[in-house]
Amino acid sequence: MSQIRKRARQETQESDEDYGEGPSTQRVRTEDTQSSLTSDASLRQIKDVVRFALACEYKGTFIRRDEISKKVLQQSRGFNPIFAEAQKKLRHLFGMEMVELSAREKPKPGGAVGKTDKPTTSARAYVLRNLLDSHYTLPELIKRSDEEYEKMGVCYVILALIFSKELAMNDTELMGHLDRLRVMSSSEAFGERDELLNSFVKQGYLHRAKLADDAGIEGGPSFEYYWGPRAKAEVSEDQIVDFIASFYDASTPASQLKTYIYKAAGYDIR
Repeated sequence: MSQIRKRARQETQESDEDYGEGPSTQRVRTEDTQSSLTSDASLRQIKDVVRFALACEYKGTFIRRDEISKKVLQQSRGFNPIFAEAQKKLRHLFGMEMVELSAREKPKPGGAVGKTDKPTTSARAYVLRNLLDSHYTLPELIKRSDEEYEKMGVCYVILALIFSKELAMNDTELMGHLDRLRVMSSSEAFGERDELLNSFVKQGYLHRAKLADDAGIEGGPSFEYYWGPRAKAEVSEDQIVDFIASFYDASTPASQLKTYIYKAAGYDIR
């Protein structure tokens, strides 16, 4: 009987080894993965992913997972470990990280998200988000053109207007606000306003949805604007509230002012 039990234990151990279930096999796999990431080919792929992400950010386009696989990794396996190492490089060298974009969804007041006809799946795309503290991102340190600062200023104002209007604003109301801000349909400073808005939509800062019933400006279709996926990834609610509060008189208590702004956006603040 003891020989039978001994034989059974031996067969079980051999079976575990054959199917890689033992802890020694797991250690070997981990070591193989780590060693593969230090090979010349893997290091080159990691650097290529970093370059690709920076190039997409410079052009203002999304970093799409499919394009990383096809153009950078050339369909090779091991996307996740390569991507993770590229993230480490971006954080350590550039103070940035790739953030996955959410699928386009219609927001509800108070930050909730409503269901749409499309499934709420991942967009399988990323943008670079700055991780540096605010005192490292001052204009004196990060040089941009005056035109870029002006356009992003308009973009932030639009995001603030949409936020304070319960996260959605129709085009008639938005154009009225822009007219009062001297961002006219055509101006020397910003060019054609429609092209400016189209650029914000293309970059993912704004999402524009066509409304079925109402007639819009000059009898054309009516649209509604929401925050786009890039805005959600780059700008937090607290940041946009601080931005709005900066335009008010400093005599108003900051906590009271922020509570008012959140309530205007539909948040249940008590």
